[in-house]
Amino acid sequence: MRLLIDTRSVQFRVAGLPKARPDYKDKDKQARTPAPDNRPIWTVRLDAIDTERETKETIWVEVAGDEPKLIFDGYAVVRGLVFAPWVGKDGKIKRAFRADVIEPAASSGKSVQAA
Repeated sequence: MRLLIDTRSVQFRVAGLPKARPDYKDKDKQARTPAPDNRPIWTVRLDAIDTERETKETIWVEVAGDEPKLIFDGYAVVRGLVFAPWVGKDGKIKRAFRADVIEPAASSGKSVQAA
């Protein structure tokens, strides 16, 4: 089950630049979406700042496609954020966040960019 998250009161700050998600079976390869898309999957660490509740939580969000061109410590826009929990081999529930798009916010302010 995937649950769409209402992000209207959430600001996202880039806490870590995008990293290629390793393939489940071959850790030396980058994970990709199933055929026919076959798009690379990236993991981005974000601080989700809920302005209404005045709370902050660090989350790791997966996004497929071209590497997001984000700025470290800048703000990002996240579209189509879903929570998709799953059960690991150890029987515990694992948190998973996925997004359709992660892109820099209009005015991030910082100048260090992803390679």
